[in-house]
Amino acid sequence: MSVQVVSAAAAAKVPEVELKDLSSSEAQPQLALSTAAVSAMAPAAGGGDPEAPAPAGERPPAPGPGSGPAAAALSPAAGKVPQASAMKRSDPHHQHQRHRDGGEALVSPDGTVTEAPRTVKKIQFADQKQEFNKRPTKIGRRSLSRSISQSSTDSYSSAASYTDSSDDETSPRDKQQKNSKGSGDFCVKNIKQAEFGRREIEIAEQEMPALMALRKRAQGEKPLAGAKIVGCTHITAQTAVLMETLGALGAQCRWAACNIYSTLNEVAAALAESGFPVFAWKGESEDDFWWCIDRCVNVEGWQPNMILDDGGDLTHWIYKKYPNMFKKIKGIVEESVTGVHRLYQLSKAGKLCVPAMNVNDSVTKQKFDNLYCCRESILDGLKRTTDMMFGGKQVVVCGYGEVGKGCCAALKAMGSIVYVTEIDPICALQACMDGFRLVKLNEVIRQVDIVITCTGNKNVVTREHLDRMKNSCIVCNMGHSNTEIDVTYQSISQCDFLVLKFYGIFLAQLYFCLGKWLKQSMLSSPLRAALIELQHCQASLRTPELTWERVRSQVDHVIWPDGKRIVLLAEGRLLNLSCSTVPTFVLSITATTQALALIELYNAPEGRYKQDVYLLPKKMDEYVASLHLPTFDAHLTELTDEQAKYLGLNKNGPFKPNYYRY
Repeated sequence: MSVQVVSAAAAAKVPEVELKDLSSSEAQPQLALSTAAVSAMAPAAGGGDPEAPAPAGERPPAPGPGSGPAAAALSPAAGKVPQASAMKRSDPHHQHQRHRDGGEALVSPDGTVTEAPRTVKKIQFADQKQEFNKRPTKIGRRSLSRSISQSSTDSYSSAASYTDSSDDETSPRDKQQKNSKGSGDFCVKNIKQAEFGRREIEIAEQEMPALMALRKRAQGEKPLAGAKIVGCTHITAQTAVLMETLGALGAQCRWAACNIYSTLNEVAAALAESGFPVFAWKGESEDDFWWCIDRCVNVEGWQPNMILDDGGDLTHWIYKKYPNMFKKIKGIVEESVTGVHRLYQLSKAGKLCVPAMNVNDSVTKQKFDNLYCCRESILDGLKRTTDMMFGGKQVVVCGYGEVGKGCCAALKAMGSIVYVTEIDPICALQACMDGFRLVKLNEVIRQVDIVITCTGNKNVVTREHLDRMKNSCIVCNMGHSNTEIDVTYQSISQCDFLVLKFYGIFLAQLYFCLGKWLKQSMLSSPLRAALIELQHCQASLRTPELTWERVRSQVDHVIWPDGKRIVLLAEGRLLNLSCSTVPTFVLSITATTQALALIELYNAPEGRYKQDVYLLPKKMDEYVASLHLPTFDAHLTELTDEQAKYLGLNKNGPFKPNYYRY
């Protein structure tokens, strides 16, 4: 009997943009809903067209009575689940006995015992000339330079990819591939892996009920007909469900990855096989990253009119390289902290000429994706990489926002002793009321076993902190950007290399010291900035006296001269997408919000949205939440007419004012 076993292998940069701090007290304009968005949400009869949103800087008023979404019964499409085939073993025709001398005897049905002929069994390997320590000879276009993007290098690939093969190091840019329809408008690792990717997408569809319900309900009306969406997000099975939903609603899509390590190659292949122009693969170089984005944007005869971004790299690329194209964009939907920060920068400087929607700060994103997703994935990521036991371990979590709350709750439930660092007194008080001890990082850095950053800031854990950590301390990041842990300084500019080349490190330090004493005018601004960056770069973990030792995928030992070592996960990039997977159901909430935001911006009448950044209205948040309730067999209580009148609400919502904090 021959049994074939197919095993799944684990799968798995941009000019520096300075992000300036913005006042958190700035009011954010709220969205009104277009007719198409209201139609897609299937509201109760009697609702009128919402008013135009308040401009930036004004406090949006509490919404008055209006029509709200009706809860819809869902019937998610059942995906095809491959079933394992049974393995049967046939009974032998003869009974076997062993001779005393070790030979084998055959017993016939009449009882006669005869000696079985002796055979010599020979074992052959499939390839006797296989070299186990074979090193690849081609490296494609692997770049030796470190990434300088704040968002394109925040994580590695999710686990469970079928295409993490080290045998084929040829860059996909050097391959000529076509799908079954003869199209070659894509660039993926291996189009032959499409079947595996399709299975993953079918599994994801079963855990994304709201997106499937939206696809079924609105595909007849095609609210995105004529929309040409260019996207830059993590390319996973969940993203594939979103892309196919947008296609079913009438949109044309072209897609690139927002991260050089997060692409699931088999999912990218499945999308390319379905006809989506996808340009992404796991392990892109910095040059590959920008090449893929440009291939999505710069297409003859194809002008994008909508942007769906995660991190702001795509928006920044179009804004800088194709300004005329940027002016023709109807709307931008951004889901990350980093990308939203960039949009507010452009808006504050008066350079944002396109209305944009801030999905990251919507209730359905903040309170579900950030909180519940991180609460589950933090443990998964740490377990897969370190195999550690959490009970009794001392952990410090830097930041007590929604991500920090999720991490702390999970670790506390596992028996860990959790400390919290925080700059915001409100979040700090929440941490104290939740039973966590609020400390400064310097106070506990010598004793903790795990350090987790989730602030969205830069240089949270510096070289000074790393030097003082105990032996075998685990360091990881749960924030979107890869700047929280001072692994490698990310702002190395050409001026730095000029300083190193012409002045040398010692002379550069001399200039830096003199710059403090001499007048500032004696040093040019670029040189002075480069010298500051150079001094900071020397304090990171990428220094000659430290030894890096790869333990396993996404796990490194950083060893000090005295033998002390720390365990660094994913080189300081996003842990959950680097070392584990994320819950599909939570991503369904975010993806549904993104789809509705695209529908709203694309169908909004001219003048409704100005050149500013807007938040989603409560009506849309409540609708997205209602689509996911039937999964839990949940039953909402309905207000009576008397109760609704007493509260001053419409019976169908929205049930909270825009300024309400959940």
